[in-house]
Amino acid sequence: MRSLFIVLVSVIALVSCKGENKPLSEDFNAICFVSLGNEIELGNDLYMHSPKIHYILFTYHDTVFQAAIKDEKTTYSYLKFRNKGKDSLQSIFKEYNKTTLAEQLKSLKKNEILISCAPEGYFLSGNMDQTNFGIFYYNDYGNWLRRYSHKEIKLKSDQFPNIYNTIYHTMNSKQWDYVMSNDYYYKDVRAYGKIKFIIDSVKYTYK
Repeated sequence: MRSLFIVLVSVIALVSCKGENKPLSEDFNAICFVSLGNEIELGNDLYMHSPKIHYILFTYHDTVFQAAIKDEKTTYSYLKFRNKGKDSLQSIFKEYNKTTLAEQLKSLKKNEILISCAPEGYFLSGNMDQTNFGIFYYNDYGNWLRRYSHKEIKLKSDQFPNIYNTIYHTMNSKQWDYVMSNDYYYKDVRAYGKIKFIIDSVKYTYK
């Protein structure tokens, strides 16, 4: 009887240890901002500058990480807050996750919202199995950043979370799907035409 009790206690302890060692969640929330890249031709004398990611900010586990990309060089860091900056950022993501890109585009078209001079931004939320992608407005980021003081702690590339590569490539892929789609808002307001002038040379004969 005593040996049975010892076995039972051992099994309970083993199950408890397994419960405490569950793998970390891969959930994340991210935003990126893009700048103008190379000019691309869309056809029919229409052109557009390709969007190029230059900044990514994301929450992963209990930390806010950022990657700043300039001239093909990436600076890695995390943000250390004196107050509840991460919680506030998570609240912003919750609001964005209540909508979808399709709903955002419908609203933009309905309200005839004009192009902003602020950097183009997108958000990506979810996990490795399911994501939500849409437009992120720079004003929301700027207002949040001004409200919460923080210190930027530099990291080496091998200290940065591996999930960053997944976030970057997923962001880039989804923004190109959006940018090159035939039924989206971006092309309507970002594409431009070029007028070609043909100048005939005129020879003046002076007598």
